[in-house]
Amino acid sequence: MKRILLALVALVAGLGGVMTLRAARLEPPALPSGAALPPMPSIDSAGALERLAGAIRHPTISYASGAPIDTAAFRGFHEHLVTSFPQAHATLTRESIGTLSLLYTWKGADPAAAPIVLMGHMDVVPVPESNLPQWTHTPFSGDIADGYVWGRGTLDDKSTVLSIMEAVETLIRSGYVPPRTIYLTFGHDEEVGGRYGARAIVDTLVARGVKPALVIDEGGFMASGLLPGLTQRLAIVGIAEKGYISLKLTSRADGGHSSMPPGRTSVGALARAIAALEAAPFPMALDGPTRGMLEAMGPYLPFSQKLAMANLWLMGPLVQRTLASNPLGGALMRTTTSPTMLTAGIKDNVLPPEATGVVNFRIRPGETAETVMARVRTVINDTMITVAPLDSAIANPSPVSSTTGPAWTLLRRTITTMVPGEQPPVIPYLVMGGTDAKYWGPHSDAVYRFLPIPLGDGDRERVHGLNERVSARDYASAVTFFIRLLQGAGTL
Repeated sequence: MKRILLALVALVAGLGGVMTLRAARLEPPALPSGAALPPMPSIDSAGALERLAGAIRHPTISYASGAPIDTAAFRGFHEHLVTSFPQAHATLTRESIGTLSLLYTWKGADPAAAPIVLMGHMDVVPVPESNLPQWTHTPFSGDIADGYVWGRGTLDDKSTVLSIMEAVETLIRSGYVPPRTIYLTFGHDEEVGGRYGARAIVDTLVARGVKPALVIDEGGFMASGLLPGLTQRLAIVGIAEKGYISLKLTSRADGGHSSMPPGRTSVGALARAIAALEAAPFPMALDGPTRGMLEAMGPYLPFSQKLAMANLWLMGPLVQRTLASNPLGGALMRTTTSPTMLTAGIKDNVLPPEATGVVNFRIRPGETAETVMARVRTVINDTMITVAPLDSAIANPSPVSSTTGPAWTLLRRTITTMVPGEQPPVIPYLVMGGTDAKYWGPHSDAVYRFLPIPLGDGDRERVHGLNERVSARDYASAVTFFIRLLQGAGTL
């Protein structure tokens, strides 16, 4: 018995030593090196703010999939780009795709080199009438005040469109010629799925034989407190995004007077179905982009947490339980279930013959829209309930892009030069929302999602929320990012 105990003690000590050694060896990756970049051209910072402000004043709103579009607002935005960036429009070719989306082509010195695609979207979400009094500056004022440009789209996502155009205009004026072709793709319906904008652009370019070496769209951020355990400012870059499907649950039963209800009512059956779905969440898995994110976080964590991240082979279940204790961590590891809409009845004493509900699912990599529907039907298991996809965008999870190779190295190096004197950690992660980049997933293994604007306190809540704004300094960082990215295009 004594020998067994000694052996166990030795085993535990040895295991602890191995785990400690693995944690001690977990160091931040070396900063990417590369050829010295050309001098940074002078940026017209004041003019850039005015041009962004002018873009905000065009209310290019996407209300809902299939809803009427204010085409005049979008065409006004298009004209604003023409007048704001004359050199770009004299040098690049511009095409209208899907009526209101834009595709710019900047031909490179080597037409055989794989191109770069820079994405953004022109449309914005609406502002509820009830929230208007709470805005410091009206949502489409484009006011420049207190060091900020204010209005809907300053963060999501006209800032990307305008900062790309500023970078291109600035580089053209400096005499820069890209070593490879650059495509600028600006969709008009990203906020409702991008089915008629970004998808049409991707289809057009793929039909022309375009195979990008690098695709960049919105999706990640640079900010403090983005991930549990990390208080320093870091950049999270989406290397994949979840899929999306909304399912309509329909329950039917005999209607009639509420004084004589049948054994099962349409409302009761629908309520039980939704309750069943919430009581049986999708299983969690600590794999794919989320595992890669945790491993990349490890070198920057306190030692106790670093110990866990360096030894996920053993500590994985504990880390999984810890992550699952908050909604963000749970969403990173599973397909989420979110009831969002309910409809039934016309009067308080009338039994409705039909009740409907909509449940939205964000699908993690490893599952598909088809497997989600199959599981929902199995969990509900009720002949009174029919399940069908809602007439909205349906997307499977995107492929996972590489975190090795020249495209990732260029992106990482560019991010570390955004803010003078600061070299933030660059962490890959799984985007839980949807972006237009998903349409490039089948055609490139270097599709990344990153909004190059350093976010301050409360800025994440401003996206789709109240008082959306961008600071002059942070917008300048976005322009710098795209200039430096394009200057490094020859390294791919």
